[in-house]
Amino acid sequence: MRYQRIFLIKPAYDKSYYGAFHPPVGLGYIAESLDYNGIQYDVMDMGFRYKTKDLLKKMRIFRPDLLGISMMSFLYLDTHRLIGRIKETFPHLHVVIGGPHGSCYREKALELCDNIDYAITYEGEEALVELCQGKSLNEIAGLVYRPEPGRIDYTADRRFIRDLDSLPFPKYRKFELKKYIFRDIDIASSRGCPPRCIFCSVKAVAGRQLRMRSATHVVDEIQYWYDRGYRKFNFVDDNFTFNYPRVHAICDKVEQRGLSGMKITNANGIRADRADRQLLERMRQIGFYYIGFGVECGNDRILKNIKKGESMAQIKQAVRDACDLGYDVVLNFLIGSPGETWADVMDSISIAREFPVMDVRFNNITPTPRSELFDWLKENDYFLRSPEQYLNDVTSWSYDPVYFTPTMSAIEKKKALRFTRKVRREVLRDAFVRKMRRVAPLAKIIAPLAVSDQFMGLMMYSPRLLRIAERIRSR
Repeated sequence: MRYQRIFLIKPAYDKSYYGAFHPPVGLGYIAESLDYNGIQYDVMDMGFRYKTKDLLKKMRIFRPDLLGISMMSFLYLDTHRLIGRIKETFPHLHVVIGGPHGSCYREKALELCDNIDYAITYEGEEALVELCQGKSLNEIAGLVYRPEPGRIDYTADRRFIRDLDSLPFPKYRKFELKKYIFRDIDIASSRGCPPRCIFCSVKAVAGRQLRMRSATHVVDEIQYWYDRGYRKFNFVDDNFTFNYPRVHAICDKVEQRGLSGMKITNANGIRADRADRQLLERMRQIGFYYIGFGVECGNDRILKNIKKGESMAQIKQAVRDACDLGYDVVLNFLIGSPGETWADVMDSISIAREFPVMDVRFNNITPTPRSELFDWLKENDYFLRSPEQYLNDVTSWSYDPVYFTPTMSAIEKKKALRFTRKVRREVLRDAFVRKMRRVAPLAKIIAPLAVSDQFMGLMMYSPRLLRIAERIRSR
């Protein structure tokens, strides 16, 4: 064995919306694979606002020989600093990163941080086990490593795991489950995303080939947590409804096992062209109540520009059906897509106001490496700031543009982001009043405060307020 004791970390991502809401499903799969192969591990989610001294104390007790970090490119310099602090105390400890940052940056991830010894691309369950078990580094597909000082190699892309049922689903044995803000479980029932949307780097993170767990395996996971008292679940798939028969089979098995009284969300979003009324109605029957749609824009011209692969007619029909069936619906839009003008933004706003949805989110696009949009912006010199800058201080909620296009200047984009934030508050206000219709007069008074930027910003850092908001949302 090369490594026998692995300490896993999920960084905190301070001052962002990546809080400790749910146990991290990706790290859960890694932990379960290590345990299944007899490799000892411990874990800490820094999102619980632990200090570095708390982390070091726990690591001293565990005495790891490898540190594993699930890492996003967002705020990656903060993660570099955390690794540096750890290496000061454990100078001989080796470090491996996984997650989106390793997959998108690859060799550059090691170039940017001398304290990182390895990066694993795509799926990490098999590659990390092989690394620990002592397989020759140059034979571990999907591994970035340092064969000698001053040199960084990448072996090769690893073949995706086709039989996802062969992977044990997360049981979070060493995670502090009771500390997470929401008492629900994220479920990843599939991996991969065939569509070719230009703004998404999923090709570099999960691949385009869609691989699905069987309905039985998915419901086995639901039942595992159901038997432990959990009733709330969230599917985090990029394409949960892509295969209609599988979704129907999941619904059938949930009913056959008598798993009633559940509240199920699909907040990550589903594609409108893969969600007909019959399917949405069947999902509603077993407990689905909250879904998101990636609308992205307000007309077919921009949909074509971003290669979304669906039509505005399909989107409107799916949103209409979901609202009619009583779903809490969230619509996600992008601001600043190639070719988008102020008139196109107004088309998006028109869609946002057309339906009685729960929320609309107009996102400031933060391009990630290995996406088609990133390459297009770089080739045309449209970036206002370098990725090294904006990935460390700009979020999708920010008003600060990181690029311009020939059809939308930086000033226009900032104006559009501020204006659409106002539209979002209006939609949230109306949704709040609908949710609180039993006390409608009071709700109309409270709503403007409840949806204000100040209150919502405060809420993101208050677990108690977040839990209250979650109870209102799931009424």
